[in-house]
Amino acid sequence: MAMKATVTVFVFLSLFGLNSSFYRKHYYVFESMEWSRAREYCQTHHDDLSTASYEELQQLSDNSQLTDYYWIGLRDATYSELWKWTGGEDATDVRWDNNEPDNWYEQCGCVKKSSSKVHDFHCSRKLPFYCMEVFELIVVQQKNTWEEALEYCRQNYIDLASLSSDVIMKEAEDKSTPALTDDVWIGLRFIAGHWFWLNGEDLGYKVWSAAGELQCPAMDQRCGVYDVMNKVWKPADCEKRLNFLCVKTVG
Repeated sequence: MAMKATVTVFVFLSLFGLNSSFYRKHYYVFESMEWSRAREYCQTHHDDLSTASYEELQQLSDNSQLTDYYWIGLRDATYSELWKWTGGEDATDVRWDNNEPDNWYEQCGCVKKSSSKVHDFHCSRKLPFYCMEVFELIVVQQKNTWEEALEYCRQNYIDLASLSSDVIMKEAEDKSTPALTDDVWIGLRFIAGHWFWLNGEDLGYKVWSAAGELQCPAMDQRCGVYDVMNKVWKPADCEKRLNFLCVKTVG
C-alpha cells in the first residue's frame, strides 16, 4: 500500500440546503500517480479524491510533507470549458491561479502548495494526492453502558464519536439535541494513566468541564461523556446507562 499521512482537517458541510451536516477528513498519499489511478486508490481505500474549498486547501497545503503540487478531485468535462468535482457537481467556485486554467482536454485539477490555488495539468502527469472520507454523527436514543455503546457503534456504524475539533463539537451540539439523557457517551476513555480517543486522534483539542481533565480519576469515573446542555466533556461512571453518539460514513 502507498505511504500516506493523515491530515486532520475537518470542515463543516451543510449540503444542498438540507438539515444534514457532515465533516470530512483528508489523507495525503506520498506516492505519485496519474489522476485516474489516484482516484481509484482513493475509492478503494477511502471515499474519493479530496474536494475542498479554498480555505480548506489552505489548511491542507500547510502540511510540511507536501511536494509542490498535489491532485484533488477536479477534472475538465471533455472538449468543454466546464470543470466538475468528482461528486458530479459543476466546479463554479474554484480559486484558480493566475492564467489558469489554460488547457481544455484531458486536464485534471491540482493544487500549488505555495499559493493553495488550482492549476490544470494533463491527467497523465504523476503527482501525490489527497484522499478524503466523509462522516457524520448520529445520536442513539437507547440507554447503554459505555462498553455496550461502544459495541453497538462498532457493530452498526464505525465507532463511538471522537469530538476532536471545533467543527465536530458543533456537529455534536446539533446532533445530540434529540438525546433522552443529559449526558451522552463519546469515544473518550482513561486507561494506563491517560485519556485518549478510541480512534487515535490527538487529544490536543480539549473542552473539559470546570472539574477539568482529571489526571487520576476514580475507578468509577474513567469514561468520557458529552454534556448536552453545557457543551463540554466530563468523566463519568462507565456503568451508567446513557444515550450515545456514534460516527458513521456518508454515502
